[in-house]
Amino acid sequence: RYDADFAAMGGYANVDFGINKRFSGNVGVRYERDEINVLWDVANFVGRVGSVKKEYNEFYPSANLKYALTDKHFLRFASSLTQVLPEFKELSPFEYVSPTGRVTKGDPNLDKSDVFNVDLKWEFFPKEGELLSATTFYKQIKNPINLALARGSAGIFQFRNTGEQADVLGVEVETRLNLIENEQDESILDFNVNFTKMWFNQDLLEEFQYKNLTESELQGASDLIINGSLSYNNQSEKPFIATITGNYASDKIFALGAPEDFASSDVLYNDEIIEKGFVTLDLVLSKQLTDRLLLKFIGRNLLNPDIQQTQKVQSLVDGTETDELVSSYKSGSVLSLSLKYAF
Repeated sequence: RYDADFAAMGGYANVDFGINKRFSGNVGVRYERDEINVLWDVANFVGRVGSVKKEYNEFYPSANLKYALTDKHFLRFASSLTQVLPEFKELSPFEYVSPTGRVTKGDPNLDKSDVFNVDLKWEFFPKEGELLSATTFYKQIKNPINLALARGSAGIFQFRNTGEQADVLGVEVETRLNLIENEQDESILDFNVNFTKMWFNQDLLEEFQYKNLTESELQGASDLIINGSLSYNNQSEKPFIATITGNYASDKIFALGAPEDFASSDVLYNDEIIEKGFVTLDLVLSKQLTDRLLLKFIGRNLLNPDIQQTQKVQSLVDGTETDELVSSYKSGSVLSLSLKYAF
């Protein structure tokens, strides 16, 4: 038996302002009370029955400022304090065995993460429907929550606060352009692309240090993310619309490593598991046949790439490390064709 509930109550206060039609923004604060309760009665937990309760009462300030350099150029500055609450599964200490045989458990002592955010953004609107923007941002995460291998040789995965602080610095560039327009200046072919590059690191608690490593990148975070789409719209009375969308996310840590034996952590350890980067591709086609009839085709994950996870394994003979494949799978493609009639 497993039961969990989450309750949140909040109050908000915001002030909007504008000065000389160029400088505007808002500042505010949010109070939030969060309560998480998890109760279980399972066979693979010592004593079978257990529970955990988490309560948080915090104030979260924020500020968003905008300055118009010209009618088409804008600067934006934003800063806020936010939180990342632990999920039910991350708090539950009993072991869950997935269909693939991986064993994962949570930590009832898990604490939430407090996140300080700040970003500065430049925007340029060449004309209606078009955008060029560049953003630089920074995040400081207190008590980061990560999926990590448990200490020992059992190969169990666990959710833990693995360090005291993580830092993220990034840049983001976005472009939205009309490549072809008709005589009415309506977009027939438009192109969107979003590029994000990040640098991050976190300190590691002693329990997760091995090979003399005291810092790590963030689990689950790719340092390079690219999203792009190309869309065609014939802008007719019964339009035909075609959109192809692609995404690339670079290598990321699937799970942090840990020593097998703390006293010999320089030679006895399970290294971090890396999920290799891959590309996804989606296609959406739609045709308005009549005023009420719409034909639509959707193709998700058309490339259906192999998603591979690798881990450095140390040779017991000479101590050399080699990259070994520990998991490989496909998410599968989804194709759908629909005919919609609007009454």
